[in-house]
Amino acid sequence: MTSTAPLRHALIGVGANVYNMHRPGLELPTAQIVGLFDLNAEVAAARATELGCPAYPSLDAMLAESAPDLVVVMTPHPHHAEQAIAALRAGAHVLVEKPLAVHVAEADAMIAAAREAGRLLAVNFQQRLRPEIIAARKLLADGALGKIQQVDIKITWTRTAAYYAMSDWRGTWRGEGGAVLMNQAPHELDLLCYLIGVPSRVVGWTRTTLHQIEAEDTFQAMVEWPNGALGALHISTAEAGQPQRFEILGTAGRLEIAPGALNFQHFDLDLRDFIPNHPQAFAAPQIQSVPVEIGPGAGDHRAIYEDLHNAILNGSAPIAPGESALGSLELANAINYSSHTGQTVTLPLDRAAYADLLAQLRAGVAAQT
Repeated sequence: MTSTAPLRHALIGVGANVYNMHRPGLELPTAQIVGLFDLNAEVAAARATELGCPAYPSLDAMLAESAPDLVVVMTPHPHHAEQAIAALRAGAHVLVEKPLAVHVAEADAMIAAAREAGRLLAVNFQQRLRPEIIAARKLLADGALGKIQQVDIKITWTRTAAYYAMSDWRGTWRGEGGAVLMNQAPHELDLLCYLIGVPSRVVGWTRTTLHQIEAEDTFQAMVEWPNGALGALHISTAEAGQPQRFEILGTAGRLEIAPGALNFQHFDLDLRDFIPNHPQAFAAPQIQSVPVEIGPGAGDHRAIYEDLHNAILNGSAPIAPGESALGSLELANAINYSSHTGQTVTLPLDRAAYADLLAQLRAGVAAQT
């Protein structure tokens, strides 16, 4: 039987800019807000009045007194692990903003805490629910592209100095554990891992090109998957121009993903048959554009709440559980590690080695290769 009983929600970090994106999900009939906590007591009091719930003086007090079914973590990345683990151990399910954590060892601890508590740990990777992503994933699962050969991603998230000046934790090693890799890139890195799988080998370069920040405003990476497929990734907050390019090339076709649209081109013969058998030296397969039906939906924060509420109330699998969301964080950490050490990184990433590098970066003693 499908249940729609309201779930008791407790909120952490209601002063965050992302809070307003969460509002549509918090207004669902399956959501009842029973408490909130924010370090800024003035912001907390205003939100509590607005939402008609108590503002608590501490996280521990909120967890103990409000008895939440679901805790929503909207604080800066370095707080995710500690706060999520506390909520899980208090018996609540957790929805955490992206990225899952700052580094993979923290994420491992969060996932372990969820398993031990028998609770769900979900990450706000709402873009997995974009209709074009759902359609693209089905095409890939059905083998419409044949064997995946190459993936190309280029994303431009232009930001000015005013953006980084808005909050003193932005663009810092202690406050974010990076910059573009940890703030703007997580959705694209997640979609890459969600659609294609987590790469097995990474070479990365991070650069701070225009912004006066500690960490990177631009990165480039080359990745390889276990089947030999290759990928090129480039994301920057210090560039302008084409906002998004996401192309997947296989032996049987080509897929280009854009906001709200898919461009799928199918080859009349799979290259694994065409190349060894065609008699003409300079021939290429015929290419045909194939319309792809894209369903309704926005892939927004409301959608992730609907998905998670259904998982909690009715036992379905959430779209972005912690275990699945780990891949994009590991990839981000690997790119950073490769850039600062000059090494090719084989995944899974050495947790201790990355934690040591991050400690050096936070202390200002690590140099970039």
